[in-house]
Amino acid sequence: MLANMRLSLRAPLSLTAAFAVGCTTPVVDDVADASGAMTEGVLLVERTISADGAAETNVSAKFMRLSTPADPELAERIVGSTLELPPVGACRPTTTERVNGKTRALGSLGAIELIDVGDVTLRIHPLAPAQPGEAHAASVMSLAARAFPDVGDLVSGMFYTSRDATSDLPAGATYTLEGSGSALVDRFTIEAEAPAAPEDVRVGDVALADGPVLAAAESALIHWRAAEAGDKGREDVVLVDVSASSGASVRCAFRDTGRAALPAWVFDVGALGPLPAVALLAVHRVRERSFSVSGLDAGAVRFDLSVVGRVAVTTGPQAGPNPALPSQGAEPQPAPTVPIAAPAQQP
Repeated sequence: MLANMRLSLRAPLSLTAAFAVGCTTPVVDDVADASGAMTEGVLLVERTISADGAAETNVSAKFMRLSTPADPELAERIVGSTLELPPVGACRPTTTERVNGKTRALGSLGAIELIDVGDVTLRIHPLAPAQPGEAHAASVMSLAARAFPDVGDLVSGMFYTSRDATSDLPAGATYTLEGSGSALVDRFTIEAEAPAAPEDVRVGDVALADGPVLAAAESALIHWRAAEAGDKGREDVVLVDVSASSGASVRCAFRDTGRAALPAWVFDVGALGPLPAVALLAVHRVRERSFSVSGLDAGAVRFDLSVVGRVAVTTGPQAGPNPALPSQGAEPQPAPTVPIAAPAQQP
């Protein structure tokens, strides 16, 4: 079921589950309103931690109204609501698709209106108090309404986003999105629990923060702290991105088991470009759930929490910490050697 999946409102993973939502009605796919339009919404919460501990964050909320007939997946791609994934257990090169080149498809798409849902506020409730005996202090973030950039006169309206890239978005917290409502969408409350961020990430026996060195055209074993048994996070998906300065990049998708093998072709010249090279390696934990709100035909909340570091890909047989990259973490602990078959290569 997870093969060739795309995280979008149309295909919100087999791990989709309902949230506690205020003023809601059940989600019904492919339902048009009386004016012949479909409405969809997506909330995206992103946080990236670099090897030096710096954080970059983003929250965006988009609520679309599509004329019918329409291609919801193409519409979501245009407004940036999709996350392309290879099949779980496999890797494939990632490409930047030029939406403007799909003239025939866009011509039949119809108008996309990003609708006003009133004032939008995000409340973040830590799952545990900062200190024993302290109350759970919630932080409040008012999202800014912004005009959507023009895309060939196809998209009009507004979307909601965090005001800067340094907002505190803690992992493992409960997020509550509140909308004051509008003529098209009733007042609503959506509640979702964020997953834990990837921790203890290692490439072989070397911590990601220490700048591992990898031999070209050789497979690599990635370790991270897996979700605990019985945790709802066992349904989360872990993505590993490898990106070179040449612009070439590869994405792999895995179940959240705590370890996975990247096949040798990921670190070859055919995938990353000229070698030797320093590449960025990012490990994401992604969680998506659906929600139901009166006035919307479909909705999804997606969390994407990641850590990123540098790896050196050399043409020699060496492997281990890279002496040219400054150490930015604790000494790595030896990891057990586990024979894992490399994922199937995607053309």
